[in-house]
Amino acid sequence: MSTIKVNPSNPRLGGLYVKKGEQQLVFPLKHTNLQAKIVGNVSRVEVIQTFENPFTKPLEAVYVFPLPDEAAVDDMEIKIGDRIIKGSIKKREEARQIYEQAKQQGRTAGLLEQERDNIFTQSLAHIQPGEQIDVTIRYTDSLKFEGGNYEFVFPMVVGPRFIPGTLIDSSGDTDRVPDASRITSPVIPQGMRSRHDINVAVEIDAGVLISDVRSPSHQIQIEHVEQIVRVQLGGEDTIPNKDFILRYQVSGIETQSTVLTQLDERGGHFAIYLIPALEYRPSDIVPKDVVFLMDTSGSQMGDPLQKCQELMRRFINGLNPDDTFSIIDFSETNRQLSKTPLANTPENCAGAIAYINKLQANGGTDLSGGIRAVLNFPITSSRLRSIVLLTDGYIGNENEVLAEVQRELKPGNRLYSFGVGSSVNRFLLNRIAEIGRGTSRIIRQDEPTEEVAENFFRQINNPVLTNIEVTWEGNGGSPVIYPVNPPDLFAQQPLVMFGRKQDRASGNLRVVGMAAGNKAYEKTFHLIFAQTENPAIAQLWGRARIKDLMNQMFNCETKVGVEAVTETALTYQMLSQYTAFVAVSEEVRVNSQGESISVQVPVEMPEGISYEGIGATDWVAGGMIAAASSASYFASSPAPGSFRLRSVTPALVQHQLEVVNVTGLVQTAIDLLTEHLQQLNLPAGLSGEIIFEFQVAKGRVGKVMLDEEASTLKKAVLVYLIRRSLIGWKTPQSVTGTVRINLRIQS
Repeated sequence: MSTIKVNPSNPRLGGLYVKKGEQQLVFPLKHTNLQAKIVGNVSRVEVIQTFENPFTKPLEAVYVFPLPDEAAVDDMEIKIGDRIIKGSIKKREEARQIYEQAKQQGRTAGLLEQERDNIFTQSLAHIQPGEQIDVTIRYTDSLKFEGGNYEFVFPMVVGPRFIPGTLIDSSGDTDRVPDASRITSPVIPQGMRSRHDINVAVEIDAGVLISDVRSPSHQIQIEHVEQIVRVQLGGEDTIPNKDFILRYQVSGIETQSTVLTQLDERGGHFAIYLIPALEYRPSDIVPKDVVFLMDTSGSQMGDPLQKCQELMRRFINGLNPDDTFSIIDFSETNRQLSKTPLANTPENCAGAIAYINKLQANGGTDLSGGIRAVLNFPITSSRLRSIVLLTDGYIGNENEVLAEVQRELKPGNRLYSFGVGSSVNRFLLNRIAEIGRGTSRIIRQDEPTEEVAENFFRQINNPVLTNIEVTWEGNGGSPVIYPVNPPDLFAQQPLVMFGRKQDRASGNLRVVGMAAGNKAYEKTFHLIFAQTENPAIAQLWGRARIKDLMNQMFNCETKVGVEAVTETALTYQMLSQYTAFVAVSEEVRVNSQGESISVQVPVEMPEGISYEGIGATDWVAGGMIAAASSASYFASSPAPGSFRLRSVTPALVQHQLEVVNVTGLVQTAIDLLTEHLQQLNLPAGLSGEIIFEFQVAKGRVGKVMLDEEASTLKKAVLVYLIRRSLIGWKTPQSVTGTVRINLRIQS
């Protein structure tokens, strides 16, 4: 079967199809329907995507879309007419092979893959002309809540990502973002919108009366039926171009600490929501050194930058008298208010506000450079430093940034993140705050800032509970609990823990910590695992375990880590970066020898994002088709020389790098790879052996994994540099399969 590809790397069509003789755009994705049920702290969500083929040939639709970054996706199915085809969870490569084979055979097939914790790809092959197919995705999530306020969020669009690095091929993938083409969608031209609309219906059953139901993002309709609240999206607000945010309060009683349990063949699972009744005391405020890191890249142009400036003015005016501060702003380069921290004087504050007011947004989002600048900013006193990041997080190299924070953030320092915009990268903002032992907060570009700033200072002044330890007192072995290292708690912030006790024995879970004023805190939960029908708890534990394992691989995937994530995902029937859902029709539905069309579904520009800011103002094909004019935010046509990796370490020297052994390659390919690797400049003072495994296909190196157990040299910077070099190697087209390489480094 011959296939016409319609995607961002094809400048003729750019992902959008124009009917001949007509000024009309055609969009395969027609409608998304969201149904959510919230019980207590847990939501169960069903998302139905409706695709339709407007062409005269069979269609493959590829759609990149977001879901919450901690969603446990555990079900997928496709509906053709009255027939439902259940998806099955497989290892990702196996699922891809099944999907491709089904395409070749002329069967209709669906493939659901995870690119990031919050970015997913739905591929749907062989939709017949004029046919409609529904894809249903189901997931479980744990609601965010703070100070009695609950928040349900459903993201609707993946914003344009800054793609740094050296191009690998024409797809737009780079050695720093090797999957750039998989997280980049064509964007609807300015002034137009797709026919894709969305409906949202949420049912809340908190067991008690619910009050103050509101949405800062959308127009909603609210219906109260005794203790149940039903929320429907307003008919005038159905464009999928911003996060849907729903907030409410539980009235009548104070929010209580809660324990939920579940028992099945995999063991006893539990979820604990600890809400310590601790008040913050202003007398406990300690002087701090605050460094603000502001995103002034092109995606911040307009409303987002104005909101950041407004927040920053409040932050500067809200500092305590004995605090010190400074400001760094970044895009493709970094700038700073001062070379060292400034005292909180009227003169310095006035200078800071004048600096803030003059900021302009343009260029790419080199967050890596900004993070390095702030982590290396001089410390002139014994005060603990608080770093405050303001950004939309629109980058493709998230793991690179998170690994940098893991390696370089000094003990005791904290990093707080503020996501500013309608559709920010919540995965990055949440993880960076978790690693930085701070908090994250999302604020829309049109949301009031006064309360946000006030709550922030209540938190940043001092945590209310620190040095938290969890111990098991009872029969059998200790449960496996996530997070492994509980974070410090701030004012009105809960501690959420998920656990599994494989032997299912009951007992007490004891939580101790240090409250403000050096007062001891203790809380005990009694756990009894009775047979229950609450599968959400097991799924949330599985998702928490996968998150913990993935957090250990920000710098580089490891063989042991990948296997552990895969095993967990298969056991809990859950989507991950190494598993995928695939569904295939039994019957052959199209002529496997005929022509078909493949379309990457275009998406809306996130609300508030400037086309000019991200360089998407130029259009081809008679003004109908998006053409990326800026390398910063499109994987399709990066400008030569736009990106340079700043030195990860100041001491890079030519080393003796020896290729000790290679399996999976013929000798000519080994010689080419050896020559490629010997161009590397590596950090000084390192010696030992390092072993990688990677996949090769279609002239490209795929997933690169470090064999951590077999390697004697595991220095993070070295691993990063060699992995990046391997990803950038252009392999012979004839080479395919798994390659294992043993390298020896000698100083």
